[in-house]
Amino acid sequence: MAGKTSIGIDFHFAEREGTGNCTYMRNLVESVLAMDKERRYLLYVTEPGHPYYERFRSMGNAALIPVAGSSAPARMLSLARATFRDRPDILHVNYYGPPWYRGKLVVTVHDISYHHLPDCFPLRERLKNELFIPLYIRRAARILTVSEYSKQDMIAVYGAAPEKIVVGYNGVNPLFRPPENPGEDMAILNKYGIGEDFILYIGRLNRRKNLQVLIAAFNAFKRGRGQERPHQLVVVGRRDFLPAEDMATIDASPYRGDVIFTGYVPDGHLPLLYGLATLFVYPSLFEGFGLPCLEAMACGCPVVTSNTTSLPEVVGTAGILINPNDHMEICKAMEELVNDAGKRAVLIARGRERARQFTWQRTAAKFLDIVANLSP
Repeated sequence: MAGKTSIGIDFHFAEREGTGNCTYMRNLVESVLAMDKERRYLLYVTEPGHPYYERFRSMGNAALIPVAGSSAPARMLSLARATFRDRPDILHVNYYGPPWYRGKLVVTVHDISYHHLPDCFPLRERLKNELFIPLYIRRAARILTVSEYSKQDMIAVYGAAPEKIVVGYNGVNPLFRPPENPGEDMAILNKYGIGEDFILYIGRLNRRKNLQVLIAAFNAFKRGRGQERPHQLVVVGRRDFLPAEDMATIDASPYRGDVIFTGYVPDGHLPLLYGLATLFVYPSLFEGFGLPCLEAMACGCPVVTSNTTSLPEVVGTAGILINPNDHMEICKAMEELVNDAGKRAVLIARGRERARQFTWQRTAAKFLDIVANLSP
């Protein structure tokens, strides 16, 4: 390996199942390593014994390098020491990285939602982001982001240099496809207490995901036109920043018994949930990309999502776009997809075709173009 360009990657997000950052890092790095056998990759991890990392141990072009993981400051200092020792030519980090690094820095910034929706983040996280992310946007040799919306947002808010920003859309893993034997998979639904008719949400339980308005829309949907519908609302994801008063509003729903919180669900179960759901609804207030919408479309599930930020850029005409602040507009979109089989069929076909345009190989190619341009 001596003499070959070395690429360091802060890979600790790959250990955090159930998060968008985990999905991004795993799929990006796996695709990069499959496409590039010439360069040496140094993967800096905080849990070297994590089962996911087994796939990298026999790779000739990748090395797992442990760094401290007790806290974010400890991790950044440990990463700084490790990169000083290892001297990678290029270092890739998510959002921000070590306090010093002598090579060329590539930073992925998915979005700057903390700037626009400060009430949706804990104070410490918001202050940390406001302090460090603009700094690393300025320091970076290149910035990789996941939508044109995020690129323009960084330019407008932070004065980021447009020529430094590369848009590399997220991809969809081949795991996400319509279920082949849905009848045989009902046992998995039973495991979570899910019936045959359900509306699906997948994502972190965070205030910016707008669950309060989703519940209000579901309440109106259940009442219908004088006749209650049998559908459940299935909410998949770990609780993140969701204050107690927000949860109290959700718990006060008269249809709370039909709202199922599954918590974290393994990736292997997600395609089944997408594929068997009546529809997927994602009324998020702010997204840098909106990966669950893409996964739903790939699995043949019609999508209802917000008409704001990056979501129209991702979904295009393959879903119903709604005002995320108008629960009755969301309700009407849900009713339309439940009542109109023709509309469902059109959106399913459009969604599957749309999803085929987004691959992790294309994302990796953008990353490798950056590496090639910055390599010594």
